[in-house]
Amino acid sequence: MTDGSWSRRLLHRALRRTGLQTHLRAARAAGTVPRLVGRMALRARTEPTPEAVAAAGADGDGPLADRLATHVRQARGRGESGLESFAAATADDHPHLARAVRQVGAATGAPAGERRRRLERATETAMQGVEDRSAAAASALDGPVTAVYAFGVLLPLALVGVLPAAATAGVPGGVLLATVVVGYDLLLPGALLGAAGWLLARRPVAFPREPVPASHPARHDGPWRAIAVGAGAGVLAGAVVGLLPPVPGWAAPVAAAGVAGSGLAVHCRPAVTVRERAAAMERALPDALVAVGREVAAGVAVERAIAEAADSLGEPAGGAFEVATERGRRLGCGVETAFLGPGGPVANLPSPRLARAVGTLAQAGRIGPPAGSLLVATGEHLDQLRRLAERTRRETARLTATLANTAAVFGPLVGGTTVALAAGTARRAGGAAGTTLTNRGAPGLGTTLPVADLGLAVGGYVLVLAALLTALATGLRYGMDRARIGYRVGLALPLAATVFCLALVAGSAVV
Repeated sequence: MTDGSWSRRLLHRALRRTGLQTHLRAARAAGTVPRLVGRMALRARTEPTPEAVAAAGADGDGPLADRLATHVRQARGRGESGLESFAAATADDHPHLARAVRQVGAATGAPAGERRRRLERATETAMQGVEDRSAAAASALDGPVTAVYAFGVLLPLALVGVLPAAATAGVPGGVLLATVVVGYDLLLPGALLGAAGWLLARRPVAFPREPVPASHPARHDGPWRAIAVGAGAGVLAGAVVGLLPPVPGWAAPVAAAGVAGSGLAVHCRPAVTVRERAAAMERALPDALVAVGREVAAGVAVERAIAEAADSLGEPAGGAFEVATERGRRLGCGVETAFLGPGGPVANLPSPRLARAVGTLAQAGRIGPPAGSLLVATGEHLDQLRRLAERTRRETARLTATLANTAAVFGPLVGGTTVALAAGTARRAGGAAGTTLTNRGAPGLGTTLPVADLGLAVGGYVLVLAALLTALATGLRYGMDRARIGYRVGLALPLAATVFCLALVAGSAVV
């Protein structure tokens, strides 16, 4: 068993025991509703029967498609399609899906002129349901996210500033330090982790993306290069901070740990690059399919239509179509092999949407001109799905931007400044008592408040805060995309450590 499979099994077991897995599945299912209804509506254009429509929906991926497939199998001996029983079974959890499925079923029996209007209403119903669900949940998440911001960032870091007063009041330094370590490095991170899991589980809609497998050519380096880069960068950062006079010497471990997090970005970057290439191709698909579809409808062969579209489309679709055209001409192969075969322009892009689009192009080559309208309709539907995903992400953009900025900049800035102010207060209190104080190399500042140990505890909390809030912000906006989350966390940790050290220097200069 690989480390990745072991960690995934452990995560799934924890989610199942806490009940969060049910919420995550519901969010993923909600994200597949427009795609499911769109597949059925497209099939209804070419084969308007309830059985064909139900089979098209059941042939998709995701929990709702699997559920529809079960209803289709159960309906086979009863002379039914399974659409009505599926709509009834999903009406409570996904009322918009139930209405859309019934509309598609009714459209199969409508006249040709009326059928298209009914199918358009069905797809609009499905998309409107996702938008309503996303908007309502984004509004409901506003309060909990604000609470995380207030009780996870502002209040804990502000309390650091009152510790010198507690020390001068006679509270032993060891008690203060133990309180900070337990509270800031154990209790608060645990509470934030639970809050982040609760918020992510209640993300209303998720548009799941295909993971980039470890066997992908872009990930041939494995984790060892990233580990070496992270470790080397961390050691160098710790050494530099330890030698810079303005920065307290005790901050070196914080800088080293934060900068070492860059190894996570190095490890996840190849997968993120592949995802970005796949997303760019998916964004270009609608225009490409519409362009090819219009040519096919005019009587042009699919292979020639693809070649002509390559000249009119921009990157990356134009380049992919040009490569596929050249491969088809040189190898004498069909459309699917030209695109998806070894060395094909989209062969190494993990995207079921791209694979289905190429399959639709190949199908159009077998059907001929009547398939042109299907390609156009498919392109328009994919464009609707893209715009829907962008609108749902915008619903949470304000919340996620605040969390991301807090994680990488504001939290470390407040933490470093507060520790510097606490050190200055302790220094003045110790000086008034006639105590000899030192700012570097000593276990603490003052006789009762171990500021160095306090700074390490707060610095550790700042790094944990950067990782958790960044993961939360990324997960709320993009879903549980481990590669993207890891990459963003790997960028946030070095930035947070740098801001923390700079805040220490600036705060010490002020006090």
